[in-house]
Amino acid sequence: MTRPRRIDQPGMIHHVMNRGVDRRPVFFADQDRLEFGRLLGEIHDRFDVVVLAYCLMDNHFHLLLECPEAQLSEAMKHLGSVYVLHTNDRLGRDGPMFRGRFRSIPVLDDDYLLTAHRYIHRNPLGIASVATPDRYRWSSHRAYLGLRPSPGFLGRERVMSHFGGSVDRYQAFVESGDRRRHHPLALSELTSAVRLAIAMRPLAAGDAASDRWLDRTVLLAIGHGLPSPLRRALDDRLDRPSVRAFQRARRRLTNDEEIQHIVRDASTILGVDLGADPAATHCA
Repeated sequence: MTRPRRIDQPGMIHHVMNRGVDRRPVFFADQDRLEFGRLLGEIHDRFDVVVLAYCLMDNHFHLLLECPEAQLSEAMKHLGSVYVLHTNDRLGRDGPMFRGRFRSIPVLDDDYLLTAHRYIHRNPLGIASVATPDRYRWSSHRAYLGLRPSPGFLGRERVMSHFGGSVDRYQAFVESGDRRRHHPLALSELTSAVRLAIAMRPLAAGDAASDRWLDRTVLLAIGHGLPSPLRRALDDRLDRPSVRAFQRARRRLTNDEEIQHIVRDASTILGVDLGADPAATHCA
């Protein structure tokens, strides 16, 4: 199984997200999203943060950020605190707006980079008026397509290099369901989708031990029907679990709604059905 190419260039990449307290809105009007965009430009100038993708929904946001490792917390603290201060002043309210500290997932390889990028730009598709990602105003997708000017804080080159700079190939990757389906599903793509689905459940605080347990359980639950090469690679990654371990995970998938939700989300991210027909994930 070919390993994903690791990202080893200067500047760590993080998939960053946060949600409003009790899922309440954090963006109340267009001017709030514009203010958030202004602050993205500010952390770009002050902390050398490059935004690779963003999506601002009513009650949460997603960012794909490239930045010096030590600067992420400082940059996000500035972004969040100034945004909340200005928005509270505008609305005549006080108190916290976000559910707590932002959540961040390190992006260690190109498969996760592209998986997260695609997920971020497809996030608005649950909105009734958004039939395709390019219909949503408050993400970076339209800038990638050249439908509007790219803001100074947005760096497109790293992602576009995977498509030879072709906007058409990039758009097909984001907007279609085939996920660059020029090759069988790689283990790194599968594990990236599961990690992302776990992180998004539903942006609730989870400790590292709980996340590791869920990651292993979900991979075991969907692994029983994977094609042989992918199953062998998964066995190696999980230190060759026993048949009973796979059976326990399948029972948990049957009985545990949280695990079912994670598998459904991972299926959506990949554009395949991991629960009903795992073998379909290998189709070209």
